[in-house]
Amino acid sequence: MPTIIYPPSIPWNWMFQRPQQLLSQLAGLGYTVLYEDLGHFSSPTVKKLSSTFSLCQGIPALNLPHPRPRILWLTVPSHVGLIQQYHPDLVIYDAVDEPKDEFASWAPYYPLIVEKADLLFASAHSIHEHLSASHPHVHLIPNGVDFEHFSSPRLPQPADLPSGKPLIGYSGAIAPWVDWDLLTDVVQQNRDLNFVFMGAFFQMTKFPLKEANVFYLGLKSYNKLPSYLHRLNMGLIPFRLTEMTKGCNPIKLYEYYAAGLPVLGTPLPELLAVPKIHLESNPHRFSLRLRQLLTIEDNGKTERLVFAQANAWTNRANHIDQIISQMLNIKGLFAL
Repeated sequence: MPTIIYPPSIPWNWMFQRPQQLLSQLAGLGYTVLYEDLGHFSSPTVKKLSSTFSLCQGIPALNLPHPRPRILWLTVPSHVGLIQQYHPDLVIYDAVDEPKDEFASWAPYYPLIVEKADLLFASAHSIHEHLSASHPHVHLIPNGVDFEHFSSPRLPQPADLPSGKPLIGYSGAIAPWVDWDLLTDVVQQNRDLNFVFMGAFFQMTKFPLKEANVFYLGLKSYNKLPSYLHRLNMGLIPFRLTEMTKGCNPIKLYEYYAAGLPVLGTPLPELLAVPKIHLESNPHRFSLRLRQLLTIEDNGKTERLVFAQANAWTNRANHIDQIISQMLNIKGLFAL
């Protein structure tokens, strides 16, 4: 089986997102995965997370013996400059965000990485449409969920969750693309509800909401996150509609759904066709819909669970495996 090398891009133990999920699944399919962790490591080491997955902390992946063909998996456009030093047989660029707004610094590198990549994966329809105009091998691979992990609470109720009121929750990056103005109005209009936020700061230095019914609980480990989601009454996806978020396919959608949660969000293009989701952009209507959903019977849980299971990371990885196999066959690389 081929080897996939992921250069230092996302700390392994930060928010467990698309690269960690997909590469873990591909390792489960037999690929040798060498994940170069991002950070400073006083004692460089290689941690074997499984027989086929190695976490390289301060040790270059190329120092480890591994089978060919060698695939370089990139998610940061500026890493196009790293391609030559890895001597890959195949280059994959996994396009997870538009190079705009918060990711505008990617723009100068974007045309070159599209040119240099053999395969392009796109997490959202708008990204797929844009890239398909300039590359012959672009594939839509939306985000997904570890259904088994999120469909069970696993652990007892966390002690830091507030009590006494219904819990409305947000799990994800504490970032500028969240509509904090909308949330300020909604929180103030619903003081009989508790709003909890979990996640790491991204391009922000402090939590922006100060109301008494708002609780920022910090970044939760991946293992503990299901126990929090299962105690919520509703999950939120309150993003501003920008050039960047038009290409956003939120992972939290699938995780909320796998936990059985009803979801209220803003009308991002990637959410419009999702079954049983609720979308509002006006703060007053958002608040009204929130209160309505808390009072009516929830008839959509089964459909949400079916949707989440159909969008499992295992399905995404199987699809990617087929695409990679076809490309390696075209390039005659299986015999390396």
